[in-house]
Amino acid sequence: MDIVTKKKFKGGYKFNNFEGAAKPVLRELPVSEKIVIPFSEILLDSFVLAVGEGDTVHAGDKIVKSNNGSKVSFVSPVNGTVSEITSDRIVIASDGSSTFEPFNDHIRKPQHLDRSEAFDIFCETGCSFLCGNQFASVSDCDKVKYIIINAVHNSPLNQSWMPDIIGDSTIFSDGLNTLDALFPEAEKIIAINNRNRKYFDDPKITEHARIHILSDKYPQEHPELLSKSTVGKRLISTDGDFDESILIMQFSDVFQISEVMTQGRPLIDRILMIAGPGVSDPGWYRVRIGTTIEEIKKQLLTSDENTPLRIIKGNPLLGEVIQSLDTSIVPTDSEISVIREQAIRELFGFVRPGFAADSYSNFTVANFIPLFFKKLETNLHGGVRPCVQCNYCDEVCPVDIYPFLIWKYMKANEIEQSFRFRPYNCVECGLCDYVCPSKIDILQSVKNAKEEYRKSRRADELSD
Repeated sequence: MDIVTKKKFKGGYKFNNFEGAAKPVLRELPVSEKIVIPFSEILLDSFVLAVGEGDTVHAGDKIVKSNNGSKVSFVSPVNGTVSEITSDRIVIASDGSSTFEPFNDHIRKPQHLDRSEAFDIFCETGCSFLCGNQFASVSDCDKVKYIIINAVHNSPLNQSWMPDIIGDSTIFSDGLNTLDALFPEAEKIIAINNRNRKYFDDPKITEHARIHILSDKYPQEHPELLSKSTVGKRLISTDGDFDESILIMQFSDVFQISEVMTQGRPLIDRILMIAGPGVSDPGWYRVRIGTTIEEIKKQLLTSDENTPLRIIKGNPLLGEVIQSLDTSIVPTDSEISVIREQAIRELFGFVRPGFAADSYSNFTVANFIPLFFKKLETNLHGGVRPCVQCNYCDEVCPVDIYPFLIWKYMKANEIEQSFRFRPYNCVECGLCDYVCPSKIDILQSVKNAKEEYRKSRRADELSD
């Protein structure tokens, strides 16, 4: 299939040279002593436990099974003993060993299986969790017309990713074979950065998928923007409804599906980027599902005695701040970012040259002479000031809305007027806040306007 270059990208921002950026290496995090599986993350409408308290389990053993007729199962990530079962979670005391029970029914070429048989294996092994567990039957797979595989990495800490660090292209192509078996009618598209073209320009890959080389500017990797850039369709409607014909997957998801289906390696871990100024050795890690943030903090994070750390699931601009260290890694996680909670005002900061400060307006030395890594922290470096109408937020907005005008109307409580500037198109990338020299919370106003718009649409539908 063709390789298509589509580097043009409205708005966005190209990050570079940040402190704590991930190094292009994959390591394995030592197995934690305690594994916590929250039932809320299993994404099953109805399920039964396959184990009880005190039972011995091996990594790869089924511990939770669907109770609605499907064969979806969740396997134990570790060897150990079930130490606790409550209404909202299961806890396993690990013995610390890294061995696992291979899945015996794997097959080198899943495309040679009967489709229903391939789907059953896909569910039994837990691979369906990598797709949000949205397919209850093989017929549900027929709704998918496009599978977009995301291999674009442009966020502040994620500039050095290479597919080679995850594994050989043969394993990845076997994952594409599996997708062909499950979704025979769906077109496969792989979105990549140009720097990784050589890996994907491989007949084993291009025979299955069309390759799109996209922009190196953040947030090109956002699912909504990937969909528009590759298939020209919205992923989410203005009313907030998902298009079921489009399935977006991460490169590592396809790779791990291949490991399970063709090599028999059970889905016991996630390949995560763990990076930021608060990480002692930033990079990519295989982390057992159910590992708590407390354990990751103990093994990888720097001391927070002098400066508190903000731990985020996702990238620093778009991710969700973790409130509890008991939060655990789940099958849908792909990034952990750790930045400093910095609230100290710099004396005469406005006249400093900024050797380690990023600046959208190219005001600091760091943008011209990279003597030091740029800092990534929560410091506003001063209080909120009135809008100076610089239009920076308009320039970086990747969906061509007018963030500062939406903010202006929302502040004036003229909510319906804000709808004129299409807040429903916002992908919440956070760039408007990042570039704002006045430190205005623009994003929250746009999010509020988007929610108000969708509320009004639902109200209109009910009144019709």
